[in-house]
Amino acid sequence: MKKQLLLILLLITTVWGGSAFAQGVTTASINGVVTDGKAPIPGATIVLTHVPTGTVYSATTRANGRYNLINVKVGGPYSLRITYVGFNAYVRDNFSLSIGQDEAINAELRDGATDLKQVNVIGQQGKVINSSRTGARETITRAQIDALPTINRSLSDFTKLTPSASSTSSMSFGGRSSTFNNITVDGALFNNSFGLSGTLGGQASSQPISLDAIDQIQVDLAPYDVRQGFFTGAGV
Repeated sequence: MKKQLLLILLLITTVWGGSAFAQGVTTASINGVVTDGKAPIPGATIVLTHVPTGTVYSATTRANGRYNLINVKVGGPYSLRITYVGFNAYVRDNFSLSIGQDEAINAELRDGATDLKQVNVIGQQGKVINSSRTGARETITRAQIDALPTINRSLSDFTKLTPSASSTSSMSFGGRSSTFNNITVDGALFNNSFGLSGTLGGQASSQPISLDAIDQIQVDLAPYDVRQGFFTGAGV
């Protein structure tokens, strides 16, 4: 009886521990300050819209004019609109967010009483500079997944875009075997627990997850981030 009880406790501990380190960063966030050019504006309305799905995230600025939008779905394009009574609206369109990105968007609202012919807000897209990212990273967006050719409709067809990926071995990065990678889907572990292959279904050359269900693929190499681990190859 004691042996059976000990076995049950061991199984519970194993399951709980596995789910504990399956957690990961799966969303993005936005922060910023809203001012009138001289002082912060408290109570301004922030509305962020995910254009493809119509999902809306909203917040209001605090007494110091700051705001935060957390747990935002990755991908895009997004449309951001900031409004306050007596001021013209601030609008930023057609931008995307990456996994773990904390995008800073500061806005200066202009007095609505001023007669302006036209105000254009133009955002320049380029490499994302994020102080919270401490390692090499390659991000494959939904637009790239739709546009680039794929033979097997598998993750490896797109992770090969990473500069350190092996040209001969699937899912091998920096000279390490694919069994040393850590693959997660929405924060849940997606590895082959028997160690026979780098991914689930790898031995049968099957694809357990459809590319149509993936919004973004991210490959991290040697990140100095306590939220990521369990790999010496790459975190996918």
